[in-house]
Amino acid sequence: MKKGNPKFGKRAENLLKKSQQLSKGDSEEPQPDPVTAEDFLVQGSIDEESGDRWLGSDLSKSLRFYQKAYSSYLKSIELSTPTDDSLLDSYYNSARLLFSVYSTYFKHGDGIDVEDLTNVDEVFNARPSVAQELPNIVNAHEQAMQIARSLGKKIPFDLLFNTAVVYTELVEVEQENPDSDFNYLIDIFLKIKEILLTLMEAQVTELENFVNELTQINPVSSSVQVTHTSSEAEKQEELVSEEIVQPVDLYETVIASYKAIEALYENVTNEQHLIQVNTIILPLLETTDRLSQGLIEKFSDNSPSKNEMLANISQEQINQLVLNKTVLVGLSSDVNHVLEIWSNSELPDVAERYMIASDNIQTIIERNDIAIGQDKELFWKCLSQQSQLLKRAQEILNETYIARKKVPSGIEQGLGTLICQLSEIMIARADIELQRSSISGLEASERNRDVLLQNVKNLLKSAMNIANSNGGLRERVSEKLQRDKKKSEAVFRLCLVENKTTIDELDKIMTRRRWVKEVPGIQKLGYYNQFGVQNLHQ
Repeated sequence: MKKGNPKFGKRAENLLKKSQQLSKGDSEEPQPDPVTAEDFLVQGSIDEESGDRWLGSDLSKSLRFYQKAYSSYLKSIELSTPTDDSLLDSYYNSARLLFSVYSTYFKHGDGIDVEDLTNVDEVFNARPSVAQELPNIVNAHEQAMQIARSLGKKIPFDLLFNTAVVYTELVEVEQENPDSDFNYLIDIFLKIKEILLTLMEAQVTELENFVNELTQINPVSSSVQVTHTSSEAEKQEELVSEEIVQPVDLYETVIASYKAIEALYENVTNEQHLIQVNTIILPLLETTDRLSQGLIEKFSDNSPSKNEMLANISQEQINQLVLNKTVLVGLSSDVNHVLEIWSNSELPDVAERYMIASDNIQTIIERNDIAIGQDKELFWKCLSQQSQLLKRAQEILNETYIARKKVPSGIEQGLGTLICQLSEIMIARADIELQRSSISGLEASERNRDVLLQNVKNLLKSAMNIANSNGGLRERVSEKLQRDKKKSEAVFRLCLVENKTTIDELDKIMTRRRWVKEVPGIQKLGYYNQFGVQNLHQ
């Protein structure tokens, strides 16, 4: 799920700006060491921004800066008194930074292996370290909210939003836990629901107030050049720093709500759970749908009644709302309805639609054990539709890739990420073709087995080749690592399909360290077992 860039607390952000302005005004003077709680809050913000800057080129150095920032935030908390304005900001920033580091460095499947980082002992040996387990990160957000309550302050919108996102992550990772307790997931979701309903209600109120203020502005004044005095400019800056809600802010919360509901549905394994979830999510889903429709009708770029002074939502964001809603319809439906809804020609013709649709179908296949069921025709039908969906996604992304390659080097185009997406789709298509070739007792599968297996090999070779492509001069190191990961996934699969499965062969082609990392994930899939992957050990 897209988490967005980290956001500083409002006061921390203003303090950081003032600190930067002072340092620019007298660059020859060394900056004094932090002493007060407020000093450490600013220092933490400076170090965190340094970490963000290094993130594109040096993950180890970036992580060391994040550790410095985290230590400064904790020192600010230690020095703060209950009356200090910096206290809540320091709690907020420290909790947010923990989740940012977790999402960047430790989230499964993102290509980064912390074992490859250098000179980071100071991070992992720190007490406490910025590298924390997810339950500890959840606790940090809960503690930050409790601090706000104890101080008699309104919980900041960003803190409410981030806490809901962290809870959602907790629900998402449970999909990998075979011993997951569904009642535990329900308890977590109820917390998410309470937070998001509170947040959406407050944001709607603030947005309505902001819109009303804008409508009261004299239209003539907007066309007249205004000269502000110094005091007027400062007052205007103070107003800008207030917690004003724009349509795009409400949009982010609506998406977070859809994602939270999706995460719970993804953990459903039987009909009883499905009925239970349908009931529990209803109040949140109804509110989310209503706000989603309101954003599209009133606050989108193509709305006849839009206010040009607002940060309205784009067509791409409208697509996201439509697709996220469609996912939930699919997750609450039977398999035939899922296949039908994603064939709707009115859905956005974008690559993400087809990728999401394939994932949606896969979830229903697994939930209903269709792959091992008696209805082999249905399994073939599901796989065939997934194959067509991903083929269309690849076509769209490939058009974008060709266009971006024509752009002069040095211009940020996200080429590395696009390459990773293309490689990932090709690998997914190869997995589907392999499954289609392996349905014993189904005439269509047995008749086309040789052709399908050749498709598997061709797709894996294409995935390997595209992952080898250069991501451009502005490619981030994380993108390069993700490309390397996709290359390993493709090469290991290709070795299996081509029966190059001895230890010596794999060591020569991939190196021991690389292929060993791929074994657990492939073994879990099951359908590569026909090539002996279950017999591979270090």
